[in-house]
Amino acid sequence: MTNHKPDADSAQTPMTWAALLAHWTGVAQAAKALPDEGDSGRLKRSLPEIIGLQAVAFAMADLDRVLSHERATAIDKASVLVRRHASAINDIWRGEPLPPAVEEVIEDARLALRLSELAGLEWVVADEVLIAEHPAGLVAGLLAAGFRGDLYLPTPGIELFEGCPAGFVRLLGGALPDEDFAEAVSEFLGEGVSGPERRAGLRQAYRQFDFSKGGPVRDVVAMSEDSLLSGQPLLVPAVLGGEVQRVTLPPRGPGLAVPLPVEFEEPDAGA
Repeated sequence: MTNHKPDADSAQTPMTWAALLAHWTGVAQAAKALPDEGDSGRLKRSLPEIIGLQAVAFAMADLDRVLSHERATAIDKASVLVRRHASAINDIWRGEPLPPAVEEVIEDARLALRLSELAGLEWVVADEVLIAEHPAGLVAGLLAAGFRGDLYLPTPGIELFEGCPAGFVRLLGGALPDEDFAEAVSEFLGEGVSGPERRAGLRQAYRQFDFSKGGPVRDVVAMSEDSLLSGQPLLVPAVLGGEVQRVTLPPRGPGLAVPLPVEFEEPDAGA
């Protein structure tokens, strides 16, 4: 149950990096023939900075290989590199608009850096429906064992349907949570979930309503940090920064008569 696999959308392999490095090496070789003036000259002078930004982005995707106590230092160093490379590019293009492709490289590096700090483990509903209990016992056990991260769990008593995120755990700086913490969450959620898998940030599910149709109509999944979606969040914080959060008791009364469709806002959360 606790196979901490990297998210397939965010993981990078040595072969992928080798291919990208070969691409930029080819571009750099071809750039030698470019004129030294104008946009071509600016692009030519920007290539070392662009390659540096791409290297940082790929390094951040592979950050789990760094020892936990060195992760924060690695992120700090990467942050300095991103600022340095981006500043150098902006100096080269001073007074001129950045080409969209160059701007995208800068934003990709910044995004990789941000997501490395927000990474965690995610569980997903694998059965037709999951209804979680109140997590008071789980929270008490985790804190007693030294857990000092963030924990998101299903709203007690509310149905979550197949494909919906069912839980998320992260430590400060996106470090990989201990096996014991992950095992405890897996046991709490039960056999009706898959995971945990590494995910570059919290995916939240929002239950959206159309009262002209009599109530809820869909659950929409999106990255929590970027989402401006309307609806009722289905994952609630049980622990934030090692501090217990108030979680409501399960509601009384009947649940939903039929399952709701689970939809995903693009881009996918691990992209």
